[in-house]
Amino acid sequence: MAKARLAIIGTGGLAQSQHIPNLMRADHAELVTLCDLREDVLRNVAEAYPGCALETDHRKVLADPDIDGVVIATREDTHVSLTIEALAAGKHVYVEKPLAETEAECAKVMDALEASGKIVAVGMNRRMAPAYQYARKLLDGVGGATNMFYRITDSYSFTWGRSKGFGPNQRIVHEVCHIFDIMRFFAASEVKTVYCVSSRPDDEQIMLTFANGTVGTIMSSGYANSDFPKERFEAIAQAGAIAVNEFCEVRQYSLSDTEPPVTTFPGHFHPDHDMTHVFLLKELGYEALQAVRRTTWQSGQRVKELEAAGETDTTEYKTLKRYGSRNPLANYFMDKGWLAAMDGFGQAILAGTPFPGATAIDGLRAAQITEAAIQSRTTGQVVAL
Repeated sequence: MAKARLAIIGTGGLAQSQHIPNLMRADHAELVTLCDLREDVLRNVAEAYPGCALETDHRKVLADPDIDGVVIATREDTHVSLTIEALAAGKHVYVEKPLAETEAECAKVMDALEASGKIVAVGMNRRMAPAYQYARKLLDGVGGATNMFYRITDSYSFTWGRSKGFGPNQRIVHEVCHIFDIMRFFAASEVKTVYCVSSRPDDEQIMLTFANGTVGTIMSSGYANSDFPKERFEAIAQAGAIAVNEFCEVRQYSLSDTEPPVTTFPGHFHPDHDMTHVFLLKELGYEALQAVRRTTWQSGQRVKELEAAGETDTTEYKTLKRYGSRNPLANYFMDKGWLAAMDGFGQAILAGTPFPGATAIDGLRAAQITEAAIQSRTTGQVVAL
């Protein structure tokens, strides 16, 4: 089978946990080059994935005529410049979200895209998740959603967000952009107005109205620990309703007489991690995910307790550390569409067809909604788009 030849620029945490292993098993894409400024990181990745060419200068990657496209997984502030440079070099682009932090920066990519005739796919992968594809099909079968709710909660505000020194708007820019996109996906319509209220930084409710009359509410908080499920989507339709729990379980209520009331989906696989959860999520759905989340959380807390007590030479500590090293991060257990996005990118390149996931226009729309939400939170007013 023919495969699109791809290079990845930026081989840090996200690339190692998602893009690289997924490209290695995609049906329509082949990873041929790894590129990173940090030689030590590049060498470590190359040991795990031998056979790829190694490069520290992205300009040499873009000049290689045998490379069809690039996956850009670098720092957010480099997304626009690298995407424009890659398009100018005649490469198709898959760029991590956000496409840009502002509408104005996204517009620069749109101009470059129009001039290039290439593909720009954006890493808002949730719309490619099997559970969401299935949920969208069920909703479309009864005329679509009329009222939607989305919860996205994590430990951003006292763990990874704080450690990276992010500012007051960064979670909504870098994380909630995913949810703006998926709400547009389920509504099958453009956002008309945005209203955002906040109880404290990174603890918000965001109300969206859509051009087709659909309404949606997002509960976003960075103050939840990882033992609490991160994402839940609910929708009321013209007839019936649906709930999607953490990408592993879809419950439909009177949407279809032929589909089962509960459908479960396998977890996400990574070659370096234990894969028991993959089968558990398919067998037991949300119940399994809750148990795995809580077990992982509790073992992590116990490791911290033992470290604080100086008991790092005990059998318990060593066992728990091994357990933790074999488990993916709590938010990576489920299939959020990463593999489907990589494979869809390769397939679109080969067939000359549009990318089936989020594209540059979706990245632009997410940036517009983000700016409106920040403005609404600041002014206390509804913002029209």
